[in-house]
Amino acid sequence: MINTYEEYLKHPAGDILKMEDALRIYTEMTESITKCTLEDKMDFWKDFLKKAAEYAYIRNRWELMSNEEKMDEDEGRTLKHNGFITSVNVLSRIAEKEGVDNSWKEELGESRKRIGDFACFVTYITGISNR
Repeated sequence: MINTYEEYLKHPAGDILKMEDALRIYTEMTESITKCTLEDKMDFWKDFLKKAAEYAYIRNRWELMSNEEKMDEDEGRTLKHNGFITSVNVLSRIAEKEGVDNSWKEELGESRKRIGDFACFVTYITGISNR
């Protein structure tokens, strides 16, 4: 089976993040962080982008791996996923502490699957933006 976006939308695991929702959440995040006055906010933003790319890289390779390779990579994939989730939470806390709208975090939610999908969308957005 060849993966498609349409098949993703029907995935039985649920917690689907549609592309248009991911784009809106990303836009709201960028507006939120832009309004923050924290001097090193861009360091946190770059860390968020880096963690998204690291997690998406492993996830993109997943279907190409043998079962043995998946077993070898599984712990690392979980660690990358946790790192990305932490970076999202840090950005949300920065916005909250500065009194900037961070409702994007509530819309993104707490589902690991959904947040992992968001990492892939973030990587897509930054990838096509850096042409």
